[in-house]
Amino acid sequence: MSLQEELQLSKLPSPGVQLMLQLLLTREAIVRVQERLFEAHGLTIQQYNVLRIVRGGPAKGHPIFEIERRQIYRFANVTRLVDRLEVQGLLKRVQDTKDRRVSRVVITPKGRRLMERLEGPVQELSDRITSCCTEEQCLALGERLEKLRDHCLREETLHPAVPEPVSI
Repeated sequence: MSLQEELQLSKLPSPGVQLMLQLLLTREAIVRVQERLFEAHGLTIQQYNVLRIVRGGPAKGHPIFEIERRQIYRFANVTRLVDRLEVQGLLKRVQDTKDRRVSRVVITPKGRRLMERLEGPVQELSDRITSCCTEEQCLALGERLEKLRDHCLREETLHPAVPEPVSI
């Protein structure tokens, strides 16, 4: 479905605005599909992301601030996510041996088993979602998106202030 049809636009905005809208709509479409997969396993997409980070981390675990830094969905409250995953027995907090003020988050055997069970379905979902593109197209699109993301990060650094609202 075209952008104009999906958003019922009477006229198309500038190409840059079109691209931003396409990216936002695509993100939402991917998230909706992923949410169905993770919900079937008793997780939210944000909880899966935390499990993914912790599982790939050092054996001694990550402190909360490191999990926050590595998150894809940065709007989520990591402390609360860890609390919920701890209640489910998927993660646990351990005291840092060098700094008692810091606790580290490690994955439990139950959490590791769940992540192992999800590996196949996550890969299959990824393959289905991207089956409309060749491998080369996927890599090329990924490079372009990385370039756009890097530009956005530079822009944020160069111009951190939000412009004044326009009076109507």
